[in-house]
Amino acid sequence: MLRITRGGRAGLTLVELMIVVVLLGIVGAGIVSVMLRQQKFVRGTTDLIATRQQIREIAAVLPADLRGISSVGGDIYTMSDSAIEFRSTFGGSVVCVTNVAATWVSTPPITLVRGSTFTSWSGVPQTNDSVLIYDNGATTKAADDSWQRYALAAVAVQNGSATYCPTTSGLVQAADITPLNKMYQFLLTPAPLSATISVGAAIRFFRRVHYRLYQAADGNWYLGYFMCRNGQSPVCNAVQPIGGPFNAYASPAAGTSGVQFSYFDSTGTALDPTVAANRAAVARIRLVVRGTGQSLGSLSGMGFQTFKDSLMVDVGLRNRL
Repeated sequence: MLRITRGGRAGLTLVELMIVVVLLGIVGAGIVSVMLRQQKFVRGTTDLIATRQQIREIAAVLPADLRGISSVGGDIYTMSDSAIEFRSTFGGSVVCVTNVAATWVSTPPITLVRGSTFTSWSGVPQTNDSVLIYDNGATTKAADDSWQRYALAAVAVQNGSATYCPTTSGLVQAADITPLNKMYQFLLTPAPLSATISVGAAIRFFRRVHYRLYQAADGNWYLGYFMCRNGQSPVCNAVQPIGGPFNAYASPAAGTSGVQFSYFDSTGTALDPTVAANRAAVARIRLVVRGTGQSLGSLSGMGFQTFKDSLMVDVGLRNRL
């Protein structure tokens, strides 16, 4: 006779269970560690991209405004290592008509049938903006040519009226004078205007603007902007941050300031920005923007650290050799 013996039920001992738990804990800790590192990497990379984007935006926008400066024309009002105030040109046109009383000028329509453009601006001129009108003077010699400065006492839209830009000016055709084609009339002060301002004279529209590095209420440092217009209240609007946060202000010698301006003459010699006479001698402005990330990150196997980046742009001013 055969005897069948039933063996014991298979299972894990307590020691084996403890080993499994420990191994799972090690694997889980490793996964959590990788996830945390990945999160830091993503945060750091995002922060680095944001910092670089802020720096490049300022390095693209501000130089475009600086290029319009004519230092010999007195466009720079104040300058320092962390701020600059100047006339900012926001548009241009040409004179189409000046009235007999020499109190206003008008400009050609915005759109012309022939496709040429005489009038262009980033924003429509407003009352209390300023203009510079090129005056050829009484002779054909350049010695008596000058830019005449006026303020806009009033701005009017004159559509479809040949009175404000006739075909005899040579600037427009009959098809350009339509009710839907805007042309502008500008009442200027002080009057009367120079009698030698002629049809076709160039007009520059400008406003007084100020850029500076400043510390906001949140404790961070930003590049601020405000615009000034005589006659408005207050004359200068509240400072508006246009980029940042950047590094805190530091002296030029430290080389860490978030936004730093340097000024050079036509020979490349550095100019002291605190000397008022140097404003007319500026031929080149160097802009350095520096930013520091707000969180830790790691790229290309480097250890976790706070990223820093900077960009330097040299801007040559117009009307300078």
